[in-house]
Amino acid sequence: MMSVERTGLQGTRWSGIIAILFHASILAACGAPPANVPAERANQSQESTPPAIPASGPVVVFLGDSLTAGFGLAAEEALPEQVANVLKAEGIEARVVNAGVSGDTTANGLARFDWSVTAANADMVVIALGANDYLMGITPELAKQNLSAIIQKAKDNNIDCILVDLQPRSAMEEGGRDAAFASIYPDLAAQFGLIYYPSLMNGVENQPDLLQSDGLHPTSQGVRVMAENLAHFLEPVIERYE
Repeated sequence: MMSVERTGLQGTRWSGIIAILFHASILAACGAPPANVPAERANQSQESTPPAIPASGPVVVFLGDSLTAGFGLAAEEALPEQVANVLKAEGIEARVVNAGVSGDTTANGLARFDWSVTAANADMVVIALGANDYLMGITPELAKQNLSAIIQKAKDNNIDCILVDLQPRSAMEEGGRDAAFASIYPDLAAQFGLIYYPSLMNGVENQPDLLQSDGLHPTSQGVRVMAENLAHFLEPVIERYE
């Protein structure tokens, strides 16, 4: 039976860490990030109690921002919930936890990792962070440092790790900030020996009818497209826990 727990924030394991780098092309639609936005609010998204754990299968925690939380959508329309629906239809058991918080940066995710991921007894964590770092003017070096620390926490806790990529859609000049952000994820994949999923927004990013009026966040139907692709990629990963 498939179930999804929403934290409001937020066993058998196979060796190695798996990274899924998703193509967060929503960034480009916003243009250049503002220069004067305060950098971090690392402790703002933490709450007082850990998430409840669904009933059966490996625990898969989605640690992310608005793309995970389901900005502008009903709870059941968010990405983790729709991934869970696809897995259930395929007969794949998993306990999916939606630990997405709109506006979260990599620093916020790192600050609440123990609460949102470790406390959930996660077998696998899907890390979908970095877009807000880009938009808030946070340096690529700091974003990479935070993501590296999150991955290391997952390794230290024997949690399989799935990393979600930032790939600005705008033209990238060699040596520029966009190029530096784009290089974070393949660099981390090489550093930690990870495999990754290159384009979460594939089939959605250039389809206005699959995006909300802000042109950045997917509609429920857009999320369904994303969830189908991601769930089918995750199926053989999750089946290794059986």
